[in-house]
Amino acid sequence: MAEISREKHRERVRQAYLKNSFESMSDSNVLELLLFYAIPRKDVKEISYALLNRFGSLEGVFDADMKELVKVDGVGENTAILINLFKNIDSRLDKNKNLSVKKIDDSKKAMEFAKNELSNLTKEEILIITLDNSLNVISVNNVSQGISNFASVEPYRIMECIFKDNASNIIIAHNHPKGSVDPSHEDIDFTLEIIQLCRKVKVNVNDHIIVGANETLSMVSDLRYSMFFDR
Repeated sequence: MAEISREKHRERVRQAYLKNSFESMSDSNVLELLLFYAIPRKDVKEISYALLNRFGSLEGVFDADMKELVKVDGVGENTAILINLFKNIDSRLDKNKNLSVKKIDDSKKAMEFAKNELSNLTKEEILIITLDNSLNVISVNNVSQGISNFASVEPYRIMECIFKDNASNIIIAHNHPKGSVDPSHEDIDFTLEIIQLCRKVKVNVNDHIIVGANETLSMVSDLRYSMFFDR
């Protein structure tokens, strides 16, 4: 009887999705639907609730590290891989949007490009986007990952990117995964330091983009910081 009841419940959840009612499905049902394909012969309702309770939200579940996921009763390595894979696929899809971007010649394009690179990340990363004299994109260089501020980023790392790519212009971009886009004092000091350093080698810093949890900021377009940049 329990087997029949479980299958009926699974079918109800599947039919809800197939009838294009995804938007009205609860987070627990969405997670259940995913778990059906990782755990085919077990009631996953309780596992769904356990994941949501442990990580606080559906977003928290998909942001969770695999080592933390497998600590939840009923979640094995295959299930953890499937959950983790969704976040990585989402990030890859956003980054792939930038493959068609050839030129970044205004702050709107710079913000969109940086958002595609950084918006799905759970740890802080700092990117140097190098451009040629015509503002065509040369490459995206990750100069630091998983830090809380710019203190541990050596300026020579930025210079290496510039010389490697023979760049005439650069855009600095980094993310505040859980926070506001307002620059910290460290963000501002780092920006000024790199602008001054780049002036010595006749390279222009076009912008510093900060990608937050819900918005994106262009420092060159913000009156509080625009005077830092050579226009």
